[in-house]
Amino acid sequence: MTDLAGQAVLITGASTGIGAASAVALAQAGADVGINYCRSKKAAEAVAKRVKALGRRAALFECDVCDPDQANAMVAAFVKQFRRLDILFANAGGLVKRCPLARMPDALWNQVVALNLDSVFYTVRAALGPMLKAKRGNIIVNTSVAARSGGGGGAVHYAAAKGALVAFVKGLSREVAPSGIRVNAVGPGVTLTPFHDKYTEPERLAQFRASTPVGRLGKPADIARAVVWLAGETEGFITGETLYIAGGGM
Repeated sequence: MTDLAGQAVLITGASTGIGAASAVALAQAGADVGINYCRSKKAAEAVAKRVKALGRRAALFECDVCDPDQANAMVAAFVKQFRRLDILFANAGGLVKRCPLARMPDALWNQVVALNLDSVFYTVRAALGPMLKAKRGNIIVNTSVAARSGGGGGAVHYAAAKGALVAFVKGLSREVAPSGIRVNAVGPGVTLTPFHDKYTEPERLAQFRASTPVGRLGKPADIARAVVWLAGETEGFITGETLYIAGGGM
């Protein structure tokens, strides 16, 4: 059993899907949780209610993590409220829209890169301030199996941004290891979240399911368990790694 009692974790994109499941799982392990959302306030409030029902503290942080000033302000507000920042789960991301590269407008490419790569840079950079000061910290990034598979149809922009996160994690882990900070990533396969409700047709989901060796698609709880494990890896020897969770598939 992972014991995170007394630790404070900030999760971006925590109102639904993997972020919401991770908030609850981390609270079950004993952590107090900061729940970031951009638009889904009611969903975020529901997650906070579940965290509090477990006897842990919860706070909501409205923030567009694609805006560096907002990311800085969110981290500052989190540290002011919780007096510490032990774990950051940089989870926010999205596909926005499928589009073949040959027809992809600059605006769509830039939007997807901003949401999946720039947002992590801004949030992690802000979190490193208090972590470096404390000489401890644990950063977990949500990339995707698309980082190694290239993604599904019309998702080159998304796969490229997620692939960059793998290199980001590897490079940053080396930079901050001497300061007692670990950096790792989870790489979910196809996971049943609002992401795929919006961007993936039922027929395509059926194809993904058929190609997954364990015979089913992922659930948010599958990824949340890995996040909790990385958060509580007690000996602190695992850093710079990406843990793919894809049921044996790509």
